[in-house]
Amino acid sequence: MPELAQIQIILPTFLIILVGYAISKVKRLRFDVQTLLDLIVYIAAPALIITSIARSDINLINFATLAGAALTIILIMALAAFLIFKITQSDKKGLYLPMVFGNTSFLGYPIALAAFGIDGLALAVVYDMMHSLLIYSLGIYIVQQKDEIREIFKVPLLYAVVIGMVLNLLKIPIPDMLFAPVELIGMTAIPLALLVLGYKLAEMKINLSVAKIAVLASIFRILGGLLLAISIISLFSIEGLVRDIIVLQAAMPSAIMALVLATKYNRDASLVAAVVFITTLLSIISIPLILSIPSA
Repeated sequence: MPELAQIQIILPTFLIILVGYAISKVKRLRFDVQTLLDLIVYIAAPALIITSIARSDINLINFATLAGAALTIILIMALAAFLIFKITQSDKKGLYLPMVFGNTSFLGYPIALAAFGIDGLALAVVYDMMHSLLIYSLGIYIVQQKDEIREIFKVPLLYAVVIGMVLNLLKIPIPDMLFAPVELIGMTAIPLALLVLGYKLAEMKINLSVAKIAVLASIFRILGGLLLAISIISLFSIEGLVRDIIVLQAAMPSAIMALVLATKYNRDASLVAAVVFITTLLSIISIPLILSIPSA
């Protein structure tokens, strides 16, 4: 059973998600989700990424280890999903997205920060970088059968990671009068993202006719990611904080962006919504359990 400490780590995160859920039920408090998403994606999140990486203890070895692990896990998950779809002769291609891609930003960032501090957040950002690059390339290709490589270059996260790494590795001093306001803007990213997550969860309509498929896909997402992460860290003897972040991020519930893309390209949106919702509920139990795994 997860210890009280692990529950206390995730409790604030899920309470903010609950607030976002409640806001969506009160007409007077409803807001334009797309505007808030743009604010997070294009301003707040890049500020958070730059400031967290710039003054963290990350190095090129950790960077390469995390990026390589993320790439390997996502590609193996995609291959496993492909084989499952082949065997079952399923045409639900939209399901690839929530089965393969986890919520490594909206949920991964706050949990990593709460559990492991600013260095954990910086490492979580690197894992999420590979995740974002793949969901905006491989993910779109799977559901659209069209090469949308240009979408990668529209992701601000990529540029923010590069800027943060350059500042970190070259030890470029940043005056506090410049760093402080950027840091303050970045601090808004996590609570805003969690509010949006809760708001979007409340909008989801769960179709009971697809419940069985959704539950099986949800178990694949969390358990499959966890088992792959454990296999990789064991095979390559990865230890310490890098190990913890790989395990945490690999077993995150399905990404909200999976639903956004499924809706945009009209690919099994109701089924994808069900998987996102179920995995997020399951993560209330799975994340404390994962955090309770002893570090090597």
